[in-house]
Amino acid sequence: MEGEPGRAVEARPHTVRLGVARYHDIAEAIRGAITRGLYARGSQLPSERVLSEEFAVAPGTIRQALGELETEGVLASRRGSRRTVIGEPRSAVTFEEFRSFAQWASSRGRVPAGQVISGVWQNASPLDREALRLPIAARVFCVVRVRLLDGDAIMVERTRYRDSVGAEVERIPSDCPSVTAWLAATAKITFSRAEHQFSACPAGAEDARLLDVRRGSPMLMHKRMSFSRDGVPLEWSVDRYVADTISLVVDNSLNANALRWK
Repeated sequence: MEGEPGRAVEARPHTVRLGVARYHDIAEAIRGAITRGLYARGSQLPSERVLSEEFAVAPGTIRQALGELETEGVLASRRGSRRTVIGEPRSAVTFEEFRSFAQWASSRGRVPAGQVISGVWQNASPLDREALRLPIAARVFCVVRVRLLDGDAIMVERTRYRDSVGAEVERIPSDCPSVTAWLAATAKITFSRAEHQFSACPAGAEDARLLDVRRGSPMLMHKRMSFSRDGVPLEWSVDRYVADTISLVVDNSLNANALRWK
């Protein structure tokens, strides 16, 4: 369906979310119109004047909203022309889905499960002390867990927790599908920020045994560091996935790029 000159996004009430700038709400309404097929790729949006009348805001607010969509790579602009749709808006993945295997799986209608292979206290290694900012005499709780998706073992997770978090993790039932959800609900421990690194690696002897794959077969390795609201590192983890069981999709644009090569 081609965009028609002067056509409004849609004449419908627009909900204002408390604490959210008005232009963010307008950008979200335009994303919805594109997703529903009101504007196909290659079609043009209404002019800023028409949109400002539709949303009852100043043209400057419309420009902010359209600028947000340009940054995301959804719209393109050219001097003297209305914005053109060049990309499909993607639904945002929540932080919890990206950091938590169980919450990611559940959000897609899959059945997650976990099997704890071992959970032991160890003296913090030099790497632990650096990653978790621990003193020399500190201990960490180390967990090896196999993650299952719809009954199939697809990942080995090796996580090392600082002592305050480890004491709570030690109490979690071994078959608990989501450690993240359990900690938030029971211990009021919330992971608020995470750093991620992805690379390829061969399956070692233990991975091959736990996941029933050949030693040396390709795996996706995910290194993760998670932090509290006040920036304290709570855990670091190395997850190894069986090849062809999970993939990472990234959208970036000229003006917005959260990725970097390392």
